[in-house]
Amino acid sequence: MTEVPLRPDPPERMCPSTPKANATVFLGMITPAGRVAYVTPAMPAEVALSGLPDSTGPAESQYRLAGPCVTSSCGFWTGDHCGLGARLVESYRETAVPDESSLPRCAIRRTCRWYAEQGPAACPACSHVVTDAR
Repeated sequence: MTEVPLRPDPPERMCPSTPKANATVFLGMITPAGRVAYVTPAMPAEVALSGLPDSTGPAESQYRLAGPCVTSSCGFWTGDHCGLGARLVESYRETAVPDESSLPRCAIRRTCRWYAEQGPAACPACSHVVTDAR
């Protein structure tokens, strides 16, 4: 795996795959094809979720939510970075790292933990993630 230099942390890094209980930002909806259709600009999770119909499944299986990265309180935290972000980039690595101008519009990119640690390669992987809320 190519090492991407870590960017300095802003006041708060955001996790782009947060359970509803910790969500502060609504990132988008999961399409029938299993990809994220991002919403921009940022929308508070509370506002977005209150206007959506009740469903039979967990909100995380239908919507992508973001919230503050909880570092050591998360099972994916390795001690110095997000292990999930690293695994996703490795699994979804395309033949060429995408150009930043071709990345999907994302409401949290500036503060995103995965983007800060993995660079532009995190974005194509991110669009495939459906949070497991079990």
